[in-house]
Amino acid sequence: MAQFRVEFVLDHATGKYLAEMYHPERDRELLLRTEARYPSQEAAVLGVVQLFKNAVLSFPKKRKKPKKTKKRPAKAKKAKRKQTSKRRR
Repeated sequence: MAQFRVEFVLDHATGKYLAEMYHPERDRELLLRTEARYPSQEAAVLGVVQLFKNAVLSFPKKRKKPKKTKKRPAKAKKAKRKQTSKRRR
């Protein structure tokens, strides 16, 4: 299972925090950086958690497999029909 490294950085120009996400296998490869929009590091953590929640909730749901019904072999059906037709006579 992939584990991303997320770092929260203070942008000195705005005084707000941004989040940087790095590749799970290549730790120096930056995957994404948010805008400096969070007033605190805690708010940045909650913002990233909400980002993941929204992404997971938008995944398509797994389709349910249709239930299999047991079918009798064709020979058994014919044999049963013959028996019932004999009884009716």
